[in-house]
Amino acid sequence: MSNFSIISRPIGTVQNFVLRRNDGAEFEILSGYGGGLNAWRVPVSSKPLDLLFGYREGDDIFKMGPDTNAGCRLCPFPGRTAYAQFTWNGSTYKLINNVSWAPHALHGFLQNQKWKFESFESNSESCTAVFTCDWPGAFAGFPFPFRATNTIVFTGETVTVTSSVKNTGKKDMPYSEGWHPYFMLGEKIDGLTLTLPKTNLALLDSADLPTGNFKEDTRFVGGRKINDEFINDCFCLAQDVRESGRAAVSLEGSAGRIDIWQKTGNEQYNAIQIYTPPDRMSIAIEPMTSEPDALNHHRGLIVIPPGDTRVFEFGLQFHSK
Repeated sequence: MSNFSIISRPIGTVQNFVLRRNDGAEFEILSGYGGGLNAWRVPVSSKPLDLLFGYREGDDIFKMGPDTNAGCRLCPFPGRTAYAQFTWNGSTYKLINNVSWAPHALHGFLQNQKWKFESFESNSESCTAVFTCDWPGAFAGFPFPFRATNTIVFTGETVTVTSSVKNTGKKDMPYSEGWHPYFMLGEKIDGLTLTLPKTNLALLDSADLPTGNFKEDTRFVGGRKINDEFINDCFCLAQDVRESGRAAVSLEGSAGRIDIWQKTGNEQYNAIQIYTPPDRMSIAIEPMTSEPDALNHHRGLIVIPPGDTRVFEFGLQFHSK
């Protein structure tokens, strides 16, 4: 017998699916806009606690989406690609400068696209939903067609996201990826304790692009309150953490703790971008395969031959107090 269901709950005109446990725990996938991880609600003391910042009304998506990219999968590159261009195998490709505040390209091409609902399965312990999005490659800036697939397993207190990409073209495809969830615990992030694994901070130049230099960053190793600190940095995992196969970040407040884990290692999520928005009510903790601009600097760049598939995984777990 299943304890789960899937329901359609559009936000304005944008398709949105809700994975729902019988007791009211919910997880939203905004399939009509970036396949975004749009909301995660768990019952705490008989009241729903929302653990993800997302879009709640139709106008929010189009007003806020281009700047926040909340919950979206970022591919075939996360973060900035320098000056909206890159060179690959002797050819230079011109991308679109899709932000007003910098001359770069940001977060790939699928962060505002419609995703197709493929399947739903459930049992007494969990449910699984699958979504796909095809990039046809009909763009001179990235003429590499691929199919992206998101498989989301939801139990209520845990979420596992498996993302895969298949090169459906006829040439090797340069690739990197990430996700852009914003986490919250019902209070200002200043009072939350953030704990990171051992990392090295990617140093940036005056255009906010990685220089290739790094410095050890121990600010949140072992855990400390965020306080009023502004963070907009890429934390690259230390080598021993990468080799361990798994890394985890935790965010803890008065309502409980969220653990955000990611699979690490060769061609996996070996970096974490963290951003603190101005309202201080959420924090973006983004698993990424490398620091930004991988299409240019090639550190951690994944090369996918025609017909091949790469698979990535991260997950979330909530512990109530």
